[in-house]
Amino acid sequence: MQMAIVRRKTKTLMLWTIFGIPFAYVLIHAVLPADNHFASQVINVDWRRVDMDTLNGHQLTDYFSWSDSGACRLVQDFGGVMISVDNIPAVDGQKAVCLDRPHLAPSPDKCIVYSFGINNEWSFDEAMEHYGCNVFAFDPSMNVSDHDRSEWIHFYRLGLGSKDVDTWNGQSGVKTRTLDSIHQMLKPVHGSDMIDYLKLDIETAEWAVLPQIINSGMMDKVKQLSVEIHLPNGNTNKEQDNEPYFSLDEYRRLARILQSLENDGLVRFDSKRNPWSVGVGKAAGLLGSDAPYAYEIAWFNKKLVQSQL
Repeated sequence: MQMAIVRRKTKTLMLWTIFGIPFAYVLIHAVLPADNHFASQVINVDWRRVDMDTLNGHQLTDYFSWSDSGACRLVQDFGGVMISVDNIPAVDGQKAVCLDRPHLAPSPDKCIVYSFGINNEWSFDEAMEHYGCNVFAFDPSMNVSDHDRSEWIHFYRLGLGSKDVDTWNGQSGVKTRTLDSIHQMLKPVHGSDMIDYLKLDIETAEWAVLPQIINSGMMDKVKQLSVEIHLPNGNTNKEQDNEPYFSLDEYRRLARILQSLENDGLVRFDSKRNPWSVGVGKAAGLLGSDAPYAYEIAWFNKKLVQSQL
């Protein structure tokens, strides 16, 4: 058995040398069992070069789960509360922050945080406040008006979207704005052109928002980005009425959006599975029995780091 494993590894390394990263990744999954995630551990896949349209469900799960954990030497989780859902206790709401100095760690008393998606859970925002950041928090679903929660936390009842409209989810009286429009509105308030940390937990709206942020050029002003991504899973009427929404092609399309971030200079340094989304719903049927439909993923902007060197 050990000899067989050695032969497989030897063959894999030869293919890696001859054919390159993307092809080797596909071949490894052809050799190993379909539910084996060993491939992404054996080889440091350059996911920027992988054709997402060629990946099966298990390989897509590898991509969503993957992170370059060595890219940031000091990663700390900020915020989070212990909760129990369906008898599964775990920490929820924590966000990974890279504290590598001098170019990545937010500078206390100078840092700016934009936090989208609060739902009355302030642990991340308060942790960033205690660290020394000025926090601008946004949530259109909370039935409260704009206010200062504290000297360093400022709340706005605004939705984040791919275009500026004076409604949110069809609700009048609550506005939706793009990130660049919000930044233009707040820059005179906080005075900084840069956003040290951008947090998005906006319940599937991230898939429309992220391409707009890239296309607008705003990603060049974001040092670190954290997104809770939500994959289609059959938990809304829209999804239940639209079976193609659950196709592998849809998951591949969403993976390409994340890949576009990484092709734009973002380095993924952390990825966590949402413990309450593992093996639940239709996502598990297409992506693997242990596949989650939600992840917490964090990146830093390599282009901004290089510009400071």
